Amino acid sequence: MPESKPIDHLIAIPTFVGSLLSFLGSTTALGFQIARPPKRHFRHSLVVNLLVADMIYGLGNTISGAVFLITGRTPSPLSTPDMACRVSGWFSQSNAQAVDFTILIMSIVVLLSVIRKDSITHLETKWQVLICISAWIPGFITGTIGLLYGSYGYVSGNWCWIKANRLGLRYALSHGWRIAIFFVTIFIYTYIYFTLRRMFKNLRSVSSSHGTRPGQEYQAPAPSDSDNDTQKILVNQSVSVRHEMHSIPRTPDSPEHDSSNGFNAVKGPNQSRVVIQGIPSSDDTQFQASRMPAAPNVKKMLLMNGYPLAYIILWIPGISNRLAESVGGAPRWLNALQACTQYIGLFNAVTYGMNEQMRRGVWRKLTDVGGRSV
Repeated sequence: MPESKPIDHLIAIPTFVGSLLSFLGSTTALGFQIARPPKRHFRHSLVVNLLVADMIYGLGNTISGAVFLITGRTPSPLSTPDMACRVSGWFSQSNAQAVDFTILIMSIVVLLSVIRKDSITHLETKWQVLICISAWIPGFITGTIGLLYGSYGYVSGNWCWIKANRLGLRYALSHGWRIAIFFVTIFIYTYIYFTLRRMFKNLRSVSSSHGTRPGQEYQAPAPSDSDNDTQKILVNQSVSVRHEMHSIPRTPDSPEHDSSNGFNAVKGPNQSRVVIQGIPSSDDTQFQASRMPAAPNVKKMLLMNGYPLAYIILWIPGISNRLAESVGGAPRWLNALQACTQYIGLFNAVTYGMNEQMRRGVWRKLTDVGGRSV
């Protein structure tokens, strides 16, 4: 019977810390969603769905990691797994894939919103619920298949998952899907990136061609739907997107606007009124295009509004380690890098759940006691 061996703290401790931080981060982000929820839209439901999956995944790995750290020994990969290991393996597989498919669905929703498909904006609640549930179905199916095939056992990093000698199942049930999702999300957000660049470039060109002066109003067509989901995704959920103009003092006759923005859009039923604020100049001074608000940092917008960059980067060492395990053994340093995958939940929580708007809102609620303003 294979014997257990002393636990490798170089691998076990970073893995446990990552699992714990991901669990705490996801739980905290869910708390922000409850304390200061953004305006209701479909993407908010998907964010909550993602945070729940990350929280369960982090909790399972935190518990199993704590058990092995307390005992100080890890079973041999050749050992027959007990029921707790099988259950842990099933939860790891199911929840990790729920995260994968939720991120995929989020990218598709952002894409449909950018190309202005009203079917997403006006999706009925029952369909939103069904789509959120659908993100869990692939993981439930593949996790159950792995259980029926008796493929779960002791592994490094996750402690219990698909055994190293089942390379085909690892790729058929997990890594193959994950790699495909990597490429699909990269393609989707690359398309969104260039679409948004073109959109903001056209906005600058149209405004400058009309010779707009500071303080003038320019009428531009806008979607008739005042609750367009694109704005909710690209504005309400944005962390630090700003138009790069100098701050302008507000005058009594100036329209109300956010001082951090270079322009203010006031939506009407059929049009959008863009009030462009500039540095005061004489009436005969032509408004220069250089004074137009610069296009927002589109890269930052995508990163903070859904681009799963950390998700992809942090999974690369894990996939490499699992492949090396299956074809002859992974070096110790690669086993240690496997711990990176346990920090995905933390980065998802920061990227998707704890944006600047929510933090300000929660802080305002905590500090605005007895009518005091912050």
